[in-house]
Amino acid sequence: MPTDAVIRNLLFLYSGVLVINVLLSAVLWIRDRNPLFRALLIVWTWTVVSLAFSGVMTGGTLATITGLLPTFAVNLMFARVLGSTASVAVPIKPYLGMLAAGYATTVILALIDQGFTVTTLPTAIAIAMPSLVTAVRVLRSGRRLTTSTLVLLTGCVLFSLHNIDFAFLRDRPSAATVGFTIATLIVFALSVAAPAVALERATEQRARLATELDVARRIQSRIIPNDVPLPGLEMASHVHPVESVGGDYLDVYRDGDRCWFLLGDVTGHGLGAGLVMLMAQSTMSALLRLRPDISPRELNFFANRVLAANLARLQERRHLTAVSLLRTRENRFVVSGTHDSLLLYRASSGTVEIREMSHFPVGLGFAPDLSQGDFGEDTLELFPGDTLLMFTDGVTEAARDGDPRAGLFGTEPLVRLLEQHASNPLSQLKQELLDELDRFTGRAYDDDVTFVALRAREETVA
Repeated sequence: MPTDAVIRNLLFLYSGVLVINVLLSAVLWIRDRNPLFRALLIVWTWTVVSLAFSGVMTGGTLATITGLLPTFAVNLMFARVLGSTASVAVPIKPYLGMLAAGYATTVILALIDQGFTVTTLPTAIAIAMPSLVTAVRVLRSGRRLTTSTLVLLTGCVLFSLHNIDFAFLRDRPSAATVGFTIATLIVFALSVAAPAVALERATEQRARLATELDVARRIQSRIIPNDVPLPGLEMASHVHPVESVGGDYLDVYRDGDRCWFLLGDVTGHGLGAGLVMLMAQSTMSALLRLRPDISPRELNFFANRVLAANLARLQERRHLTAVSLLRTRENRFVVSGTHDSLLLYRASSGTVEIREMSHFPVGLGFAPDLSQGDFGEDTLELFPGDTLLMFTDGVTEAARDGDPRAGLFGTEPLVRLLEQHASNPLSQLKQELLDELDRFTGRAYDDDVTFVALRAREETVA
């Protein structure tokens, strides 16, 4: 077969492999937005660009080596994929400096009419440096390398050496077949090893994240209070995070005759919201221990200051809608909050009162400059048989069959359940509410669901 025909076939095969790799890496990136899959997509896309650019830039030594410059991005991204296997950072600035110095040297050598190899070698070496240096650092890291990582490391070294042999082979037409054959074999090796390493790393990251989420879930579940009996009060509560870790906050804190019921809802859900929820819990708990005589409005004021400062440091744009309910004596309460309304069933009239919670302008942690005067509070009293229901918007905004367009659960079913189960144990009211939510949503929830019900009993606290 004539040499030109062999080169065309190799070029067709090489281009086909590159296009397939672009498509496969795009599918991986679309299915899983892992940075390594994004790096693979950049690698193969820039390889195609480099091939096209080198085919256009053929008018002289300087134009030819300029056509190789896009290969630097390919080498750099391969280095980053390889570096991820051993936590080896691949900074771009030093390598860009090397590339600039190498290309400047090439330009000077071209102007004084040096030979092709001498002129192009500085740039070719600079282009090859990211993967060569990273390969050495990975080997020296002491990490145990998997088979796919070793294949990737070998492929990256061969790819870099092939970048360097450009200076020796590019201007020799007789070496074109050898050059394309080497390039095709290297690309085949990288086509197998790079996705395998990326998938290994993605799997490790998911496993690590799952472990961390499980730890966070267990910590969070342990600080959620049980439905313990309280003097003069019956209590039933429920916390259900829509993900492994939730952003709803429920706590009960008792100090002598004073008993606190704290309910909150962090914007969003998942790990970020769960961490903010734990931050809120620790903040509230610390304030209650430091200031046993603190009032609900003061508690919310100081918590807002602390949370706003911490969230600003973390650059988290979240806040917490919250209700701080304090039972002072017998069944008299002081409440302060900005949250969903409270529902209060009055046994004497058989009706449900709706108590609006708007004692401060925005959720905790959102506005650090709020003064103590911006926080208000109110009082309420529970008489025997009265039931108070506090809940997050995951209850009222639960969607029919998981589709918000089909309607939301709302407060009407809550009012009806309070009226229907006025004389039944709160545990039965809790179960009926959960069953009705499951029927309404088809068990398809997109937000955390939390509520707590309190009922005054005949006995009172002295």
